[in-house]
Amino acid sequence: MKKTALLIICALMLLTLCSCNNQNDNTSDSDNISASTDQVSLYSDCEIIGTWICEDINEECYFIFEENGDAYAKWGTSTVYGYFDYYEEENVYDIDVPNFLYNEYEAKLSGDNMTLTSDETSYDFEKATMPEITIKAPDNLEVDKKILGNWQSADSYECYRFNKDGTAIITDLYNYATIDCKYSCDNGVVTFYYMSGNTKDGTREAEYSLKGGKLTLAGYTYENVD
Repeated sequence: MKKTALLIICALMLLTLCSCNNQNDNTSDSDNISASTDQVSLYSDCEIIGTWICEDINEECYFIFEENGDAYAKWGTSTVYGYFDYYEEENVYDIDVPNFLYNEYEAKLSGDNMTLTSDETSYDFEKATMPEITIKAPDNLEVDKKILGNWQSADSYECYRFNKDGTAIITDLYNYATIDCKYSCDNGVVTFYYMSGNTKDGTREAEYSLKGGKLTLAGYTYENVD
């Protein structure tokens, strides 16, 4: 059930908010998925540690592998959280970044280039530096104080966190995928501003209303879980 929810929210985020055309290997902040958050240098000697880009998947999607076994796919202000394990005896990386990399891979590196090869496919990566991402939004964001906080719905996999400084985070129930946004409210409509790539500005509008302490947003009813 948990993996089904994850796949649904990842697909929803990818299709409705982002312009990534990724390829799957398989069909399958503090709470994010992590291989081992208490062992910071678990994989410090692994060659794949760092930031990479793969044009085979998407030229604006960055893949980050950290020493503690965390792995991320980032494009614009969107992030999918995952992890990896390294089996030294087999020289195999077991990588799980949902909707992007989900398999066991052999890594071959040459300078700033890396090839990840599984039984099903092969991807070519290049070392990269992720650019600074700035969300373009109006200078005067209209914040509705009544919707501040964290909102979850029994019927929607999307969750929302509205902050008083005009920033927001759209996430799934398990914090496996997030989109950092700015937002503004006007006459019962909230507009989200985000980046769907290095240079692609994105917006999304949704009607909202409050009644009896519950938030109706884009047709779903949410409760404040603060």
